[in-house]
Amino acid sequence: MRKYALLPVAVCTVVLTAASTAFAAETGGCESFAWPIKTELEWMKAPDSEAAASGAKLPVPPAKAIALSLQPMSAVAFPVAPTGRLKPEGKAYGGIVDFDSPGSAPGSYQITLQSPGWIDIVQNGKPLKPTAHSGKSDCDGVRKTLRFNLDAGPFTVEFSNIKKDSIKFAIRQAE
Repeated sequence: MRKYALLPVAVCTVVLTAASTAFAAETGGCESFAWPIKTELEWMKAPDSEAAASGAKLPVPPAKAIALSLQPMSAVAFPVAPTGRLKPEGKAYGGIVDFDSPGSAPGSYQITLQSPGWIDIVQNGKPLKPTAHSGKSDCDGVRKTLRFNLDAGPFTVEFSNIKKDSIKFAIRQAE
């Protein structure tokens, strides 16, 4: 019976170590993203963000952040079901923005979020898989950034599992 007495302590130690290791992997500040985010950081902090509401249609991503008003997840008509799991705790918001094209040319584009949330990009009726991602919990202004290969045609950005009713994001061609 005594040999099992320390089992709960051992399990807690392993869980806490894993949790602290995972958290540590997300720190390092704004300079430690996998690629430079200086432009996105400036856009997120600038007072002249483009305001849009969920369901907006824009010709191309602007050369600035977009401040998007969101809706409760149940009110959003996602073209494709979000690939992230719905988090049951608390209220979650979502939204979509349609673009006629990514910009000047097809290629690798990065989408950057100011706060935590789930991003899907839908093109030609299918969700695209990100080619790379980077996130930090200790960067004031940017939480995560993902890269996607986009064709020249229309695409939709889907946001889900956002804890607030608005979010700032930016899209630009990757360097």
